[in-house]
Amino acid sequence: MDVIGGFSVLNLGLNLIPGALLWIIQAVVRRNMPKKPNGVYGYRTRRSMSSQQAWDYANRRSIDLMAMFSWPNIAAAVPCTLYLDLDSAQLILYTAMTVFCVLPLAVVERELARGLHERNDTN
Repeated sequence: MDVIGGFSVLNLGLNLIPGALLWIIQAVVRRNMPKKPNGVYGYRTRRSMSSQQAWDYANRRSIDLMAMFSWPNIAAAVPCTLYLDLDSAQLILYTAMTVFCVLPLAVVERELARGLHERNDTN
């Protein structure tokens, strides 16, 4: 198996950005979780803002999912650096980051629609 891209610290650093960015965003939001539904900050959808219970559940769950989804993106940086050129690696990793930002929306909205926020009242 030939190494196409070759390893460089700069390429690795650039490839770690998408996963690290997801991790940093979730850490900041987790630390400064919005207390009440508002139109400025937090997980803001019609369903999540319908009640305090839905708001708390949606914010907590979306941050947990974002944290969980950041790790595969971080882990993929090393093989992408070793086996792909920088442009291809960046395309794959930033596409994955976009998917990992949108996926929590789909999961949490489905859970809110099913009423899971009413059954899981864990603070």
